[in-house]
Amino acid sequence: MAGGDSPRQKMINMMYIVLIAMLALNVDTKVLKKFIMINQSFEVTNSDKIIENNKKIESIRVAVDDSGNRKEDVKVLNLSNSIREKSANILDRMDEIKSTIVEETGGSDGKGGIKGYKNIDFVYSYMQDDGQQPGAGAELQKLLNEFSDFVQDSVYLGDENSGVTDLAKNADQISLYQDDLPTDPSFTSLNFGFGTSAGAGLATISQLQADVINLEIKALDKLAASVGAADLKFDVVTLTTLPEQKVVAAGAKYKTQLFLSAASSAIVPTMTAGGDTLEVSNGRGYYEFTAKGGNYDREGLSKQSYVGAISVTLPGGKDTTFIDTVEYFVARPVIQIQSASVQALYFNCGNELTVNVPALGSEYNPTFSARGGDVVRGSKAGVVTIIPKSKKVDLNVSNAGNFIGSQSFGVRQIPAPEIKARIKGKEIDAKTGIPVSTPSFSLDAIADASFAEFLPKDARFQVREAEINLVRAGRGVSRQRVNNKNVNLTKLAGKRKGDNIVIEIKKVARANFRGDVEEFKNFAPRYITIPLK
Repeated sequence: MAGGDSPRQKMINMMYIVLIAMLALNVDTKVLKKFIMINQSFEVTNSDKIIENNKKIESIRVAVDDSGNRKEDVKVLNLSNSIREKSANILDRMDEIKSTIVEETGGSDGKGGIKGYKNIDFVYSYMQDDGQQPGAGAELQKLLNEFSDFVQDSVYLGDENSGVTDLAKNADQISLYQDDLPTDPSFTSLNFGFGTSAGAGLATISQLQADVINLEIKALDKLAASVGAADLKFDVVTLTTLPEQKVVAAGAKYKTQLFLSAASSAIVPTMTAGGDTLEVSNGRGYYEFTAKGGNYDREGLSKQSYVGAISVTLPGGKDTTFIDTVEYFVARPVIQIQSASVQALYFNCGNELTVNVPALGSEYNPTFSARGGDVVRGSKAGVVTIIPKSKKVDLNVSNAGNFIGSQSFGVRQIPAPEIKARIKGKEIDAKTGIPVSTPSFSLDAIADASFAEFLPKDARFQVREAEINLVRAGRGVSRQRVNNKNVNLTKLAGKRKGDNIVIEIKKVARANFRGDVEEFKNFAPRYITIPLK
């Protein structure tokens, strides 16, 4: 905005005021280094603005040439040059004052600062009157106010509503001091009073330089507008398409309009879309957001819209805003599940799935929740482990906080394992049996083959309790209980050829994917008969 401070400039001004207050409170002198930083920030900003003002002068010159060097326009150009010259002279003199402060307080420290940043004597003595001749402060006030008077009289023709006031005010000209006027209300005492550090003095002068430059900006903007230098000229022309529909099904007709659109590189309009302020470059605003669907039609499309607005200052200073409602369609994302089995999951097991939504591309980084079970997010995007706790599980998929969709799964019970009696890993033949002298064998719980293939980490079973009976002629001779897979036959007394060992497997345990061991409750007692020979 013409003549206004940038957000960065406003921040610098605020930091300066805060540090002045801290100095008044005798804060640790280390804080005084902050003034050097503020001064540097002012100087960088001021330098950038001077470059822009030189460009404004050149644009006015070009506009005057384009208009045929009319007498009235030439006067505007000459006045613009005079303002630039006066501003430059004042700024140069202020740079000299700053150089004097630096040199008289020890010079530069070679690191971007000054050696005498703690010095609180020189600025006051240098800027104040010594009783015989005026100090640099009085000279500075005179230069600043002469410049503001010149701008008011030459550019604004004395208009009291111009907003142009003295650049170097005494305290009695500032509303902030109306109810608490300092003993010495002069400009010099107000800005360079007793105890002002060298760093604070530099920052103050740089801030006053910024005021000079901002007034120059205000004046040049007004003069530029008077000769058409700020006219809205569309010099960025591009091809634009406007399709009737953003999403077209295969076999349907695609209809669009092609036309030329133009923008102006000379201005930076304010643009908003969907309530958000946009970054503008080369007359174009760039809008990016996460699309949200809902209320999809039969084709899986959700009609959405947002309001776009462009505000620009037209020639003559008239602010104009152009508004349009932009419609678009959001397609329902298709969820793809990759797994060994997606028709049904297994109860209380770690069923690992890979969930993809191809339409989201690189933006895909989903989160999951489930009804009827627990979920554990995997180390890679889209990988999730579901632990069902009921007969049905609904997996909900979201991305960037937006709900994508859900997928339902049936839940199977874990198939009971098969129990096999083995000696050194070899299954015992129940028809031929084992020798009476056999010392021991094992009872191995073997998981269902398809279940073990799908969820090997959940298919680890073991016998937890079994009863071993020695049977002769249909009558029990002796028995023993075991609490693991190993059966020690030496403890079974009285064995003879022709006897049978009848095994009742009562309990089986299962280790799940987490390594936790739990009783397998879906197990009915099983019997194995082994003849002795």
